[in-house]
Amino acid sequence: MNERPPIVNSIITMVWKLNESSDEYKTRRRRQMQLFFGAAAVTILSSRFAYRATLARQFIPTMFQGNHHPPTSYNFTADAAVAVGTGTLLCLLVSAMMFSGIGWCIDVSEFREFGWRMKRWMGGEENQRQLSAVPLDEESKVIQDGLNDLLEGKFDDIEFEEHENKQ
Repeated sequence: MNERPPIVNSIITMVWKLNESSDEYKTRRRRQMQLFFGAAAVTILSSRFAYRATLARQFIPTMFQGNHHPPTSYNFTADAAVAVGTGTLLCLLVSAMMFSGIGWCIDVSEFREFGWRMKRWMGGEENQRQLSAVPLDEESKVIQDGLNDLLEGKFDDIEFEEHENKQ
């Protein structure tokens, strides 16, 4: 009757594991969290800036003035530049927030580490092992051995000496 639900047991286990984890792991996770919250804060501030810039450029005509003609002091080029710049800024910041959040969730700190994780999750290591177990045909084996000999500095000096003697 006093059994806990499975979700409670998993949360207790997770908290217990976090308490036992190393200081390096905690520091790494804290840095990932700070990156996410920093990107989120900058995104929120920039979106407020974009909203206020949009309100400042808004044209509200008077009672009997047509709203299909912009005012004479309107600069289309400057307005387009501000719109493109603001849109690009918001897109980059939302992307940074998304990538840092995903990295925090899956415990990834670098692009290289992300590549390793994706390779492992998509079965890349297993596929690579299977591919290396497949035997090579004779032609490919001769080419591979020749390239390995070149990389190791083993050259066919006999053929070269015969070629020099003929001349």
